[in-house]
Amino acid sequence: MTRTSRNKPGREVPLVGPWSDLPFAQEGGGAATDPAKMLEGFARERASIFEASVDEWNTVPAGLLAVLAEHRKAVARIVVPPGQVNWNGGRSYDGWKGTGFLVGPNLLLTNNHVLNSAEVAAAATIEFDYEWPPSKLTNPGDPATPSTVAFQADPRRLFVTSPAEGGLDYSFVWMPQEAAARFGAIQMRRGSLMIDVDEPTFVIHHPKGRLKEASLDDTELLSTNQIALLYAADTDYGSSGACVFNTIGQLVALHHARRSGADLKAQFPNARIHLRDGRPVTVANEGIKISAIALDLEARAQQSGTDARHAAEILSQVDGSDSLTSIFGGLGRRVEATEDRDRVRSLISATTQDLDIGFWSLKWLASADIDNGQIEAVALAMADINLDVWCLNDAPPRAVRTLADVLRDRFGQVYEPLFVNPQSDGTTRSSVLLSRPDGVSAKSVPWPSKIVDVWTRALSSRAPSVAPPMPSRFQVSSEGRSVDLIPTSLNGVEHDEQLRTRAAEVLIEGIRRVQGVTDWVVGGELRPPLSLSEAATLISQGFELFSARDPERGGAIAYLRGPFSPIETVFLTGDMVPSDTANRVIDIAANRTVDQYFKGLAPMRPTVLRLGFNSHGGNGLDLARRATDVRSVADLFADADSSEPQLSLQSDGPANSGDWHTGLIWQGLSKAAFLRRNKFQLDALIAQVNADLTPRYGAKTRPLTALDLWVIVFCEAGLKDGTIDPDARHSLGERGLLPLPSNITYWIGSGAPAWNKPMGLSINLEAYAVYLGAIKNKSVVRRTGRTLYRDLFGEPGIAGQATRQAKLLAGVVHGYFVSANYSGGSPPIASILASYASDQPIDAMLAGTGYVHSGSPILTNRQRNIDDALQGAQG
Repeated sequence: MTRTSRNKPGREVPLVGPWSDLPFAQEGGGAATDPAKMLEGFARERASIFEASVDEWNTVPAGLLAVLAEHRKAVARIVVPPGQVNWNGGRSYDGWKGTGFLVGPNLLLTNNHVLNSAEVAAAATIEFDYEWPPSKLTNPGDPATPSTVAFQADPRRLFVTSPAEGGLDYSFVWMPQEAAARFGAIQMRRGSLMIDVDEPTFVIHHPKGRLKEASLDDTELLSTNQIALLYAADTDYGSSGACVFNTIGQLVALHHARRSGADLKAQFPNARIHLRDGRPVTVANEGIKISAIALDLEARAQQSGTDARHAAEILSQVDGSDSLTSIFGGLGRRVEATEDRDRVRSLISATTQDLDIGFWSLKWLASADIDNGQIEAVALAMADINLDVWCLNDAPPRAVRTLADVLRDRFGQVYEPLFVNPQSDGTTRSSVLLSRPDGVSAKSVPWPSKIVDVWTRALSSRAPSVAPPMPSRFQVSSEGRSVDLIPTSLNGVEHDEQLRTRAAEVLIEGIRRVQGVTDWVVGGELRPPLSLSEAATLISQGFELFSARDPERGGAIAYLRGPFSPIETVFLTGDMVPSDTANRVIDIAANRTVDQYFKGLAPMRPTVLRLGFNSHGGNGLDLARRATDVRSVADLFADADSSEPQLSLQSDGPANSGDWHTGLIWQGLSKAAFLRRNKFQLDALIAQVNADLTPRYGAKTRPLTALDLWVIVFCEAGLKDGTIDPDARHSLGERGLLPLPSNITYWIGSGAPAWNKPMGLSINLEAYAVYLGAIKNKSVVRRTGRTLYRDLFGEPGIAGQATRQAKLLAGVVHGYFVSANYSGGSPPIASILASYASDQPIDAMLAGTGYVHSGSPILTNRQRNIDDALQGAQG
């Protein structure tokens, strides 16, 4: 940028990188064990692509010329008119010039000190094609002139900037779509290790505002660190905001500052200040890594407000993974730094705040045709996304050892293999854990023999010849936080749904019997993921289940979050689709996918996740008290069980001591007649349920009412020949007068009756009444600022209105607030509540919402049942 302020002295743009140390030496390499070794490994990969040396041989792949020629079209001269306030606060009476380039359909990237404010960005002119036509180069006498095409940016639509002082000196601004449609855009990538020292850099820019030029010779990289690159390419004022490329034409940095002469020696005492041919460097330039800019945008996107939304919009145009921070970058990490550049350094170093895990089947590596080249390709992909732990299913030990050797020798990434059976002959496939010893401790934990025996008998009964072994159990710890990992493989029986269900039930029982204070992640080929009904015993003891699957080319994960969980958020890549229960804890990083790294390597791609730890550390318990607290945790589980209603399965009477059911009759009665004839008994049941709710939920308890029961019976009760049927069979396999949900244990405790087995009428009624009371009071999930389902009954127009609350309760039971029931994946909670508050009929309330039964007779029939119930109750 040319500085021409007349009323305030110009200042050099401050450098971002601390260049007094060798590459990465001062700040460490984040999640990389040996960043310099990784850098060398990736440099070799770039060179091998084109079989061209980047050492003493001073050439580049010829195809690079075509790549740079295409990229140059997206580079523009930025002209700021006179009268604008520049980056250091002075008003420029002559204006200034700089460089920028398109990085998306509507995005221009340049320096903050070029476009330092929305006002300056709005005033600037963005000029493309300001260069000599090719004909002018071959024939200097050609009269052709630059065919400049000018655009105006629109910072009102988007403007995100990081200051030159204390920041990363970048600005993104919105551009008309016509610019990229005509001149293209340059892809942004997150990679920190895309260029190594001594490799050439290539810069396309407008030095001093001149016609577009390219720096191609004597451009070696002199040093690199977490945030910036230092290179010898020639630039000048006006080059600020230019794009910097590596030897294969990838955008690696945003050029922003230069130093020369004595200042050069003072600023860069330990950087290389000579070229490969021995000549001294007379000018050094600094560029901000695109990976650092992406990290800063991630930190902004996790905040709130317009800047966060715009940062997220920009990130949707960024591709790739940053090997210093893994495929998930800075997602979920919390730092206290106030300046952008310090925040980025802290985000890279904050590796103890999370655990990055991959589940992957390697059974294809057992083939005799697999060669070392394929293993090296796998190692390259694994090094690039840089996880802490890999759970490998069906892995041949010899191939895994070779893989670990390549990761260590080529990329400096040290992973220790943990084999379930260390004495294996080297060919027998099994589960293997690869973990990084510099940040993770790991051990293989055997299952109790009784669980293994049950697994074998349960699965062998249907498929004795192909029954898979009991999944291995690994426990990994980082900074005192532990999680148990179970890599699963149902090889040979994955398409047998009944067998898969039996396997899941045994696995859950195994977890229940050995549970401690850790969380559990089950991952691999257990598809579909564990269901709420399968995990009901653990859910009743305070665990939560969140699951997701890769519907196209991968496996699934089920995350069981314990009552003392250290995990705050689980991040998944965009390859994964969460179940309905996943919204509160699971966060899908939509623009992060593993496919670009593993496509073509194997038929199944990995399932990758980040466990983001909470801020207070540990598994919710003080580590010094861990030994004594284990007993208290068991007591808490026992207390939780005893505090829930316990229902007996041995008789037709209820487990509670009350005798509300005495004299209960049902034979030959319609729904209305049943409710009227048993009014005394049902009122006693409601009083009993409310007496149990009050001590649990306090003064704000929302009681169950007789009107609630009337509406539910009319909507849900099973009939036979028009009369009450205590042994009704419902559409999803439920048994009993009223269909208990498959996760009934979650709602009312471990003593709940089996929802799909015959039960006595009084047991069914009591269980269902307790379930309804729990719906009105229990905290289940947080959505749109409300705690479901409890807060729904306190909405304006519904609170204190018994009729509307009864209707709403029926809507909850019928699934009007379940995401999976909507084609768009999200229930319109606010509009549904407004409809209940204004007594809208159900079909009108759900019209156009994407609800699964919208427009069908099911809704009109249900409304008729509700109307009949309300009329009958009043009579």
